[in-house]
Amino acid sequence: MNKYVCMVFARSKKHVVSAVIVATIMAVSAAPAMAAPDAAARGLLPASVRDAGALTVGMPLDYEPYNFMGADGKAQGLDVDIFNGIAETLGLKPQINRMGFASIIPAVSGARIQVGMSGIGILPARLKVVSFVRYSVATNGLVVASGNPAKINTHDACGHTIALEKGTSPELYWETAANDCTKQGKPKMNLLVLDGEGPQMLAIQSGRAEAAGVGYATAVVVAQHSGGKLSVAEGGAAPGGELDCGVAISKDDPQLGNAIAAALKVMVANGSYDAIFRKWGLSALRSTPSFVAEAQ
Repeated sequence: MNKYVCMVFARSKKHVVSAVIVATIMAVSAAPAMAAPDAAARGLLPASVRDAGALTVGMPLDYEPYNFMGADGKAQGLDVDIFNGIAETLGLKPQINRMGFASIIPAVSGARIQVGMSGIGILPARLKVVSFVRYSVATNGLVVASGNPAKINTHDACGHTIALEKGTSPELYWETAANDCTKQGKPKMNLLVLDGEGPQMLAIQSGRAEAAGVGYATAVVVAQHSGGKLSVAEGGAAPGGELDCGVAISKDDPQLGNAIAAALKVMVANGSYDAIFRKWGLSALRSTPSFVAEAQ
């Protein structure tokens, strides 16, 4: 089960596959119906892209619910649906190159692919190499036993025991939250630090912990695959600690970035953008599309 939200939370300590997997996968998914190509957005495309008729993205396809291979062997996920929508709105054929996460930004900056997507966090260091079109945010969440018997809310987990994976961003987030509980004179939050996501979930099921702190998208996926034993805590995404995520684009191609931002705004207007986030249970991570070229 993938725990990384916005790759920020940055593939915080796990295996990053660096080799490009030599395969081009046509982006096929059960995305909501999109509008016909938008003439204004298409008009913003560089002539070379418009004439070529295709848009190529790099994704690892191992990062549920953002991008992964379904049981039918087809690419699916939030990123896949968003990318398909961008390509369709721009009147381009969507093509996915499967590659390791660490290879995406070098491939974009080296012009081997046009864009990269995998919930990539918009960080100052990355903005020195590529530009982004923002489309989502990363934040934290909590997994609880089905029915949430402890009545934990992500906005106030003081007085409860939270299982965390050592060395991850959620650990840092909930350590800060625990300190805030103490400073505010609220019941103490107990943190149970473990090695691995599996032990976190076992801690809930055994009663050692009342919740597990993970990225919000991971919480959604864990609950979906638990056979009804686990659920996402009330309150949705935990407040604070958000990080913008975006579509990576070459610094040399701001025209393509502006066209993609325009396409996403068309999708917002026609409702397909919100429909995709709802489909994957990630409405809490929706962001307003915008082109980001420099650190802000």
